Amino acid sequence: MISSNLSREEIIFEVLCATGLNWSVRKEPLVTQSSGIIATDKVGAIRSDSNAYIGSVGKDYQHLQNADMVSLVYDSAKEVFDPNSEFRHPWNNSETLGTFGNMGGGSLKNGNRVFVQLQLPELHIGKSGVKRFISGTNGHDGTHGFGFGTSNQVICCANTFAIANRDLAKIKHTSSMQQKIDEAVKSLRKVLEFEEKQMEVFEIASNRAFDKKHIQDIVLSVFGKSVDSKTDEVSTRMKNQMIEFSADINQSIQEQGETLWALFNGVTRYTNHTTKAKDKDFGLMFGTEAQTNQRAYEQLVHWLKEPALEMVAL
Repeated sequence: MISSNLSREEIIFEVLCATGLNWSVRKEPLVTQSSGIIATDKVGAIRSDSNAYIGSVGKDYQHLQNADMVSLVYDSAKEVFDPNSEFRHPWNNSETLGTFGNMGGGSLKNGNRVFVQLQLPELHIGKSGVKRFISGTNGHDGTHGFGFGTSNQVICCANTFAIANRDLAKIKHTSSMQQKIDEAVKSLRKVLEFEEKQMEVFEIASNRAFDKKHIQDIVLSVFGKSVDSKTDEVSTRMKNQMIEFSADINQSIQEQGETLWALFNGVTRYTNHTTKAKDKDFGLMFGTEAQTNQRAYEQLVHWLKEPALEMVAL
């Protein structure tokens, strides 16, 4: 069992080591290969541990270092941090991945994106348990700021669904660490409120039957094409994808029954296990798979048509 008497600094260090995030980013001049000219408006972002090039950023860009990101997540959510919990990651092919207590994290795309997650208590939705996580992500190439979001995993099928993290506009690179912590606390509270609403949506959906129109809606949401589209409007590749999707829907119905929750899980089964993404974790967190899941979730909320279940703006 992990000692619960660790200091804040010791906890942050343990998380950084466990998750493979115990490195920083420095800026170096960019020089053209042919003429040796130094770029004046851009610099390179370089990892301290491997000297690997991550990307280019503006010369005045200030990186939020991994240690600062972990500190922000811990300081804004320390009330729910438990060093004695056993964390189970929803991801499986990140470049680095590890846990300490109920906090975990890792890196993607050679450190281009990094993430930290806090596991929340498990709930039971429909016919399976659902693991719940609050995720904090950050980018080191200047295209993705620090933000909180949600992710969850249906245990029976290992389908993971993440709501894309929203950049925290008020957390400026020039802000003091205390200002960043204060804004992170506010943002985390909003995300926790949203996560509670999200679980309510799933619970209601697990008790509501679907009809033919719902199937038509979800196919349109995933493929942008109707099930009744003319043959010449649908490519052979998309036809094959629709067949695979139909099999995923049927499998989900066997697991969850003929409910709207089953239709949504059919989409996440398709994006998690059937689509051919080279980097599936990145795709589910930030890429095409995440966008598909997001559209399906918005469709699910639309189906329920309950004002109290509207998404909370992050």
